[in-house]
Amino acid sequence: METLHRYWDYASRMVEMQLNLLGVQTRDERGAVSTEMAVVIAAMVAIAVAAAIIFIAKARSNANAIPDNVPPPP
Repeated sequence: METLHRYWDYASRMVEMQLNLLGVQTRDERGAVSTEMAVVIAAMVAIAVAAAIIFIAKARSNANAIPDNVPPPP
C-alpha cells in the first residue's frame, strides 16, 4: 500500500507540474489544491484508467485468439 501511495504522489505531482508549465495555476496562495484542479485531475485519472482497461481487454482477447496448434509449413 505504501508503494501505491508513493506512485500516486508522483503521478499527481507530475500532472501538477505539467499544468503549471501550461500556465494553469493549480494551487492558491495557501498552497492547497483548488477544487477545480482536483476535478480536472480526477477526470484525467478516470480517462487513464478507462484506457488501461480497454488496452488490457484488447490484449487479452488477442492473446486468446492465438491458436494452440499451428500446422507446419508445407
